[in-house]
Amino acid sequence: MGTFQSFLTSKSITPKQIAITSKRVETRDEASRDLMQKRWNKRVTKETADKKYSELNIAKPAHAGRGVSEKTVAAAAKDVPVARKVRSKILKAVNVILAKKGQPAADMKALFEGSKARAGKKPVTEEKKK
Repeated sequence: MGTFQSFLTSKSITPKQIAITSKRVETRDEASRDLMQKRWNKRVTKETADKKYSELNIAKPAHAGRGVSEKTVAAAAKDVPVARKVRSKILKAVNVILAKKGQPAADMKALFEGSKARAGKKPVTEEKKK
């Protein structure tokens, strides 16, 4: 049993609770939707397409819009490598649950100590493109 699974059992938190809380926490609010609309308008407008978001004072939205699924949380509990963003979403949801129970917040090392993060795609080098 991994660190994450033992943490969940000691705090009596289920993967279903984490999935529901994550969906609620990660849902886009009105401000995030407005920022996404501004970013889309920037990309499709010819005058602003080559400018950076920082030049136009368009911030990155605070919420991604997607929570983690129960299946993903169960996989993380079985020590299957998951991506860093998924880990952070799980951490946010766990901390919300712990705050509701009146317990101190957890940190990333307490949850996922000893388990590996899933490696992403490697960047393509110029030599391989030719």
